Amino acid sequence: MSTINSVGIADLPFNFNQQEVKDFARTLFSSRRKDIDKMITVFDNAMILNRHFVHPRDWFDNDKSFVERSHSFLVNARSFSIKAVNNCIDIANAEINDIDHIIFVSSTGVATPTIDALLINDLKLNNNIKRTPIWGLGCVGGAIGISRAYEYTKAYPDKAVLLVAVEFCSLAFQKDDFSKSNIVAVALFSDGVAASLITGEEHRLSPNSRIKVLDTLTTTYYDSLDVMGWEVVESGFKAVFSKDIPNIVRNNVRDSIDQLVKKNNLKIEDLKHFIAHPGGQKVLNEYEKSLGLTNGSFKYSRKVLEEHGNMSSVTVLYVLKEFIENGEYKPGEYGIITALGPGFSSELLLFQIV
Repeated sequence: MSTINSVGIADLPFNFNQQEVKDFARTLFSSRRKDIDKMITVFDNAMILNRHFVHPRDWFDNDKSFVERSHSFLVNARSFSIKAVNNCIDIANAEINDIDHIIFVSSTGVATPTIDALLINDLKLNNNIKRTPIWGLGCVGGAIGISRAYEYTKAYPDKAVLLVAVEFCSLAFQKDDFSKSNIVAVALFSDGVAASLITGEEHRLSPNSRIKVLDTLTTTYYDSLDVMGWEVVESGFKAVFSKDIPNIVRNNVRDSIDQLVKKNNLKIEDLKHFIAHPGGQKVLNEYEKSLGLTNGSFKYSRKVLEEHGNMSSVTVLYVLKEFIENGEYKPGEYGIITALGPGFSSELLLFQIV
């Protein structure tokens, strides 16, 4: 069994309240959308108060080329990843030399060498460190990153894995895209950077952790490739996602969770904690309905959604951090980490408090 030792984040420089973004969207889209007053209500229904970005408000006024977006991704991913990693290492009382493997997750920018290679140079990590850059997982990426770290430390129980997730969703903003998907994306998505340290059971840091990962389950649903993803356009990435996501949660997630807990001789009723990627208010509502839970069961997810918006793969790590630092839990209790993303895929991790 492996343990999640810590989660660190990087504070991004520009804070936007939801009303400010709503007013910007109304001004931008009203000339081409006669139904803008109806469409703009998505901002109010999102249950988001604030979001954070790497660029100020006026950056979004002018068209940006793919080259400009890529440069921004490279510079900011490098800078803010260092801050998140240092925060993560400090919280765990670890040392840079403790890290044996680095996993880098992102879907909002590309770089070669990948950002993990840059971090090895910037932080002077062991130059024999294992590297696993993962691209294109979208919102499910943070949970899958933890799963891959769990599998590595299960195979090598004296090792430690650093997971770094970076998403600058604002770099995919398309000011001339008047589609419903783009308006919804402007209402939901934001930027974020987080890092987590996962260690095997024989690592010196493992006894310090309260969260022990027991098992994982990946599910990719057939005939759902068009539910979420990117369309590559001349200026970069354009958001694609379907209104069917809450329906997928309603019809499939309970069965997946049931499959995982039964495999470990448990029942859904044995789960006390839910660390869910908050894809949106409707998604969280469907989680609760399908599992027969009360409104407070996803309070950490709702708090992160309210304060930060949807940061794609990074968001579940923010929820995990909130749970670790402010959660009420007792030894022996079980919980689930869950996220959904392009594929269309579900990632689940079963954990226990020790």
